[in-house]
Amino acid sequence: MIADGAKHVIVDFSDTTFIDSTTLGVLVGGVKRLRSNDGQLSLVCSDRNITKIFEITGLDRVFTIYPTRDEAVSQLKAAHQPPA
Repeated sequence: MIADGAKHVIVDFSDTTFIDSTTLGVLVGGVKRLRSNDGQLSLVCSDRNITKIFEITGLDRVFTIYPTRDEAVSQLKAAHQPPA
């Protein structure tokens, strides 16, 4: 998606029960690529075990983590609405 020009990516971990350092590395690589093009990477995760990994590694300060996909999409749309 990033290679195709996407600027705002949401990664949904709703059905995920495990992530490892490879996952974290891919996410960090993605956020670096997006930020260099004024983009952002957001995450959807409500599993406390997964969100705890982001907190322990300090990556909760790198990514915006939403509890639901709907909330992530809503926030992304609101942030990119033209001024009235």
